[in-house]
Amino acid sequence: MSNLGANIINEIQKLFLKKRTVIFLIVTALISFLSAFFISAIQSKLVFISLTAESFPLIILSIITNAFIPLFIFMLAAEVFSGETADKTMKLVITRPISRFKIFLSKNIAIAVYVVINLVAVLFVTLLAVAVFRFSSIGNVPHIIFSYIIDIVPALVLVTFASCVVQFFKSSNGALISCILTFIGIKVLAVFIKGVNNSVFTTYLNWYTQWSTGGAKLLTHINLLFMLIAYGIIFFTCGFYLFDKKEF
Repeated sequence: MSNLGANIINEIQKLFLKKRTVIFLIVTALISFLSAFFISAIQSKLVFISLTAESFPLIILSIITNAFIPLFIFMLAAEVFSGETADKTMKLVITRPISRFKIFLSKNIAIAVYVVINLVAVLFVTLLAVAVFRFSSIGNVPHIIFSYIIDIVPALVLVTFASCVVQFFKSSNGALISCILTFIGIKVLAVFIKGVNNSVFTTYLNWYTQWSTGGAKLLTHINLLFMLIAYGIIFFTCGFYLFDKKEF
């Protein structure tokens, strides 16, 4: 096995050996399931609340990708970069026979793997909840699965964004707070500055909605895909440059 592959496995293992990481995963799944229980309990009493088997998983996806996933990504990035710098374990990592580029790449991949596992867990739990609480018959499962897959792309861009921002900090708390504030700042600017909303990556955390409407042409989706890839490349390159120049 190559040293890159070995380091990726090592980074993933380190993530899942942390109690916080596993707890986050369980909490996300529980919130998704309990939301279905709560809605099914009040849906019969309040006629104006009506969710279908297709809309519930997509609503949960919107909440997860706009709130929980960004928070998890910021916490993990702060932990694997700034946290390891603060507790001096990063010194041990860079003394191994592996380049800094591969170290940086493997840490990003480990966070990305966690994000994908999280989304897969939420997808499974929401579909299970729909079946258990019988909202209605599940008519378009492929569309739901496609929506979850599509939203992985902007989530991975967010991983590179977080990995870039945390390079400016040596403490995990400072890195986490800065990521959150920067993320909120970009969201606010996108709302108040005309023309910014369509060109920032945070707008497309729920990219599936644009595919669902059917109004946009395939060329538009391809252009957006290339824009998101460009953001990812820029953030990754800047993040690696800062990581490579750091003294641990």
